[in-house]
Amino acid sequence: MQHKIGKAFAPAHISGIFIIDIKKDPALSGSMGCGVCLKDGAVTEVRPARETIIRINGAVSQAPTTLSAIGLLTPEPVLIDTTLDIPIGAGFGTSGAGALSAAIALNEVLSMDLTLKDLAGAAHCAEVTNRTGLGDVTGMTFGGMVIRKKAGAPFLGVIDKIPCTDTAVSWISFNEISTKSVLADETRKKSINKAGKSRLKDLLNKPTLENFMIQSASFAKDIELMSPRVKDAIEAVEAAGGFASQAMLGDTVFAINDNGALMEFGNVYESRISNAGAHLL
Repeated sequence: MQHKIGKAFAPAHISGIFIIDIKKDPALSGSMGCGVCLKDGAVTEVRPARETIIRINGAVSQAPTTLSAIGLLTPEPVLIDTTLDIPIGAGFGTSGAGALSAAIALNEVLSMDLTLKDLAGAAHCAEVTNRTGLGDVTGMTFGGMVIRKKAGAPFLGVIDKIPCTDTAVSWISFNEISTKSVLADETRKKSINKAGKSRLKDLLNKPTLENFMIQSASFAKDIELMSPRVKDAIEAVEAAGGFASQAMLGDTVFAINDNGALMEFGNVYESRISNAGAHLL
């Protein structure tokens, strides 16, 4: 007898601006801000198994966020295979994408008949509880450029969207930054929230892709998490007439119309903006 397989996709999400808002209830916690989804991301297959095992790109992984999300949805053991075509720990929301795609695939394979609100809610709560991210799952659920006006799980927080085409986004990644360690630093949180409120307000005054890039770059400068290489790469793109900023939270530069300026810094990757949110395959 052929075992059923559930398969789902969640887009990568690059956060450009964020404001931390953590409450007792993870479903009402998260962040406000704005980010952009990419056509690259996570593809996850889920099948029934004797014990729950998670593999990422073929290697067995602890994947605490995915494990927590699955635990919130079912006690049934499953084998979870996630393939990522984006770097881990570089500001692409891999934890959220893995958990969200796993939840959607799980629902299919176990015929759980849950809605996207239930599934995305489990992924969001898992992410907030593990402190691997705050607003990524909300962005990924809806796709495109999501403005998070009020923190919370998808369908509980308040969102809006900036209409955009599938514009090419190029990026270069240098190192990993631990989201958990940044979120644990109280002084840093204050400076992030102060800068985030100001930049989000400026974005809402002119909600366009270009202004998102401009406000994101200003936000990144304000919160002083830029490594010298990130700073140099952003300046090089701007000098070449493009827009660039730092992916939050990663030692990564993402750009629009970089006109080849990123190439001098190493391997440049490219994707496109995805207006589709997470979905079954």
